[in-house]
Amino acid sequence: MATSDPRTFRHRESGRRHHRIFRHGKNHPPRLILPATAPPMSASDKPASDRAPASGSANRRVTTIDIARAAGVSKMTVSRALRGERGISQATRQHIQAIAEKLGYRPDPAVSELMGHLRKSRTAGFETLAWMTTYDTIGGWRDNPGTCDIFRGATAQAHRLGYRLEEFSLRTSGMTPKRLGNILYNQGIRGIVLAPLLEHGSIEGFPWQHFATACCSHSLLSPLLHRVSVDHFEVFRVAWQNLVTRGYERIGLCVSETDDTRLAHRWQGALLVENRALPANRGVEPMISDDWNAAAFLRWYRLHKPDVVLSHFPEVLDWMKHAGIRVPRDCGFALLRLWHTKGIAGVDHRFPDIGAATVSLVAGELNTNQYGIPTVRKSVSIECVWQDGPTAPGRS
Repeated sequence: MATSDPRTFRHRESGRRHHRIFRHGKNHPPRLILPATAPPMSASDKPASDRAPASGSANRRVTTIDIARAAGVSKMTVSRALRGERGISQATRQHIQAIAEKLGYRPDPAVSELMGHLRKSRTAGFETLAWMTTYDTIGGWRDNPGTCDIFRGATAQAHRLGYRLEEFSLRTSGMTPKRLGNILYNQGIRGIVLAPLLEHGSIEGFPWQHFATACCSHSLLSPLLHRVSVDHFEVFRVAWQNLVTRGYERIGLCVSETDDTRLAHRWQGALLVENRALPANRGVEPMISDDWNAAAFLRWYRLHKPDVVLSHFPEVLDWMKHAGIRVPRDCGFALLRLWHTKGIAGVDHRFPDIGAATVSLVAGELNTNQYGIPTVRKSVSIECVWQDGPTAPGRS
């Protein structure tokens, strides 16, 4: 509550003490009367915020105010340039970034954490990340259970970090990579989570330089963007070791040549490593072929007589059953990649965790203002796990 008591203010001028008295109350707003002149302050008397940072000082953090003074621009321009926002010319951004580097500027982790907390607490202000697909229709990827799991994990992690996902497709009617890039740019979208491609290949003509991007699989061949996936060499070894532990001796690998090639022959390479430790009579020649049909499979099976088949296609189990092969009595079966396939043993790739890690990777790039095709690609590997199932219970 305001009072009408007199308040006295003292200040120094030329070594003498002066008094200025004023009253404040309902009809008397407070006024502070200063001397007409005052001696100039020395550099040591200035507040720390008004002084230029000492070169190489370890006692004080360089701020955006320091950068603004050195660059001759406003603090807002510095903040926008360091965040990589649109509306700042490339020349200005590079000039400010060079000065920031020269002064030794580093973002304050406490401030970054606070801003992250504020962003998460403002539901209406969630920033949008693009969930970019290569399907002909919006939602066409929902027929793929693995991609659905990736999206589920990505959506949950985006929400935790203060983002939301919005779907865009490169292949809807009339769409081109360049046009989609312009749409995202004009909507203020800065980050892209690239879903597994419908077909393995490259994306050309997209303006990657405006976006922080990471993909959820090995399906993108170029450009070399950040990606999150499982290590397929390790996937094979996890499957092999678990089958050996369960007593299987003749493990037959059955995969398509196209997929093994796409994965840089990681499955075949892991098989060679494991086979080196086996006696000669226990090694099984793998079926690695694009002649992918039941007849070709059964020819291979009857020739090599494995006691467990390891594949990446669930339909192989159907071929075995239709041919009268009793699973698991006659032969076991396991998958290198489990989808929503109940009752089958195999390797769980943890697809929701792949989606979550991809969003975290994009968010990290945004927080450090990293856009475009990276000079050094980050490849994050999610640990896979074995899942028991009745198709490979083990041999007694």
